[in-house]
Amino acid sequence: MIRLLILLGIIFGVIYLVRWFLTTPAETVAANIRKSLWLILGLGLILLAVSGKLNIIFAFIGSAIPLIVRYLPSILRVLGIVKTIKSAREQNEPASPPAKQKMSSKDALDILGLNASASKKDIANAHKRLMQKNHPDKGGSAHLATQINQAKDTLLKDDEQ
Repeated sequence: MIRLLILLGIIFGVIYLVRWFLTTPAETVAANIRKSLWLILGLGLILLAVSGKLNIIFAFIGSAIPLIVRYLPSILRVLGIVKTIKSAREQNEPASPPAKQKMSSKDALDILGLNASASKKDIANAHKRLMQKNHPDKGGSAHLATQINQAKDTLLKDDEQ
């Protein structure tokens, strides 16, 4: 009788798991499987420690170190860690600045929001105000900051000539 109850419990458990897999989003399923595997691993280690057989695990790890070192790049590639590391490095590398094009005085005045009779002080103030709002370190656009700097340089060079 107990075997029949265990069999029924296993059958209902399998049916429940299949329905859960079919109705749950893939990200949730993957996260729950990862958590379950860590839980099973932890409980297995506790069971081995209590039973006094944990030394078998350490012997296996010690003998597997040369294989792990040899196949580590392949293992990391399979796990997708290499792609994550490469993409993080690419994000941290600064992008090459765009090629500078000659900007006209009219375009520079439009960018800074000034009129043609603006003084050097007006140019500097407009530049400072816009850079405080649009600096890349404060969440602004690097392209826009470059345009603002180029506009200031263009207008100040025109004033010198």
